[in-house]
This record gives sequence, C-alpha cells and structure tokens, in this order.
Amino acid sequence: MQKTILFSIFLSSLIYQNNTTAQTKHFQGNWTKLETTYDFKFDLFLEFTGGNQVKGVFHWELVNYDENFQFSKDYYENKIGLQAKEYVRGTYDPATKQYILKGYKKDDPHSIIGLDLYRIKESDKGDIGGDTKANNSWQGRINGQAVLINQV
Repeated sequence: MQKTILFSIFLSSLIYQNNTTAQTKHFQGNWTKLETTYDFKFDLFLEFTGGNQVKGVFHWELVNYDENFQFSKDYYENKIGLQAKEYVRGTYDPATKQYILKGYKKDDPHSIIGLDLYRIKESDKGDIGGDTKANNSWQGRINGQAVLINQV
C-alpha cells in the first residue's frame, strides 16, 4: 500500500513537471531586416495561457544599426548594446507549429524598438524562424534556438 502511494506521488510529480515545462518556452536569436545591416539579439519567453493562446516578452538588445542609412547611423550608433522589452500575445497552431504574435506594449527607455507583428514557425528541433512586419514591409527576419528552461 505504501509503495502504491509513493509511486502515485512520484508519477504525479513527473506529470506536473512535464506540464510545467511544456507551458513555457525560451528562445534566443537575432532579428534582422532584408537589405539592411540592422541586427538585434533577443531572448523570447513564451507562456501558453490556455487553448491556443500565448503571451510573452522579447528582451531585445541592439547589436548593429543599418550602415546603409545615415539616419540609422546617427540615431543608433551611440545606442549599441542598449536594451528594451516588447510584450507580445497571440496564438500557436500545433498542427502547423506556427506562432502569430503581436507586440502590444514595450519598456523602451532608449527608444530603440517598435512594436511588431510576427509570423514564426517552430521546427521539429525546437528552433524558430519567420518574418516580421517591420514598418509594414514584411522584410524583418527572426531566427532563434530553443533554450532549455531549468526546473526549480
């Protein structure tokens, strides 16, 4: 009887741990824009909130401005290394492994980012890639890798 109870507790803890892990994802990568030298690195944390709904936050860091555009150089050159947060929410389709995310709020004291719209596909290995609206151009590119989230 005692072995059955202990086994049930053990099994329940495994199920709970797996559900917790499946509910939050972490990705690291870069955002670029076609025909520019813009480069932002990111950490993206996504939480599954029920059904196909997700919410999350991008932690952005400016790596490089567009060297082909004088305004970009003038505006961003002294902001390299600065950081901002963009809060997103959207949907995940498990059949296509696609996220549709929309930025709705930001913490950006240095004015280095804009809110964006993202179409991101997750590979079988857990990596992500896709495009972003990028000021109505759809020339933004996002690529990242899954990061294992440690359980406490």
